[in-house]
Formats: sequence, structure tokens, C-alpha cells
Amino acid sequence: MLKKLALSASVLAIAGGIAFAQTAPAPNSSSGRSVAAPPSSLSTTRWLASDIYKADVYDSSDHKIGDITDLVLDNDGNVTLAVIGVGGFLGVGQKDVAIPFKELKVSTRGGKDWLVVNQTKDDLMKAPSYDKKIDKDKM
Repeated sequence: MLKKLALSASVLAIAGGIAFAQTAPAPNSSSGRSVAAPPSSLSTTRWLASDIYKADVYDSSDHKIGDITDLVLDNDGNVTLAVIGVGGFLGVGQKDVAIPFKELKVSTRGGKDWLVVNQTKDDLMKAPSYDKKIDKDKM
């Protein structure tokens, strides 16, 4: 419970510094789900952790590349990394990779918000796997 509260507070605290993507086209409604449901929206200056956690992530060509499986906070409560699950089916064979949180952009089209990253699924599949245990040992 405390982790969820800290995560929510951290996401809200850094949301003002997030840059929003304006040029990436949004996927059509059949290719994925919107990452935000009313009354909350990623295109505002305040984000909820629930808007990001398990949200689909797309490349700049409207292809779904994975979903957010976790967020990594530093000791000051700032979100530094987004962990994206790529590949696999229903979690089986999925690979978790970490990208800097600042690389996530929001594209808004037709009133729906989409998380977009400037990498392809292949790029992320080639990236090193993120290991939560190793990251915790660094702290």
C-alpha cells in the first residue's frame, strides 16, 4: 500500500516536467486501449500512476511494442525509469526492459492519450533485460 502511495505521489510530482509528443500519430481504436479514462488524462499536467501502470506503449508508427510493467523511483521520489514488457504472449516469454522515463511521450488524437517511445519493438528486444533484483541490490 505504501509503495503504491509513494508511486502515485512521485508520478504526480514529476508530471509537470514531462514533455508531450505532438507529432506521433495515434493508433486506431482496434490496435490498443487508451491509457487514460475520464476524468483522468495524461495530457494534463497531473498524472495518476494508474494511468501509466499497465498502459500500452507504441512506437512512432502506431505499432504496439509492449506495456508498462513497472516504474523505478530514485531516493528523492522522482520516477527515473519505465519498465516495458515486450514480446511474449499473456506474459509468457515477455522480456522487461528499462528506458529513461523522460523518453515516454504522450500523443493525443481523437480525445485519447497514447504513450509513445521513439524506439521499435525490435530495438527493445535487443536491449538488455531489466532485472529488479539487481536494481534493488544497487540501492
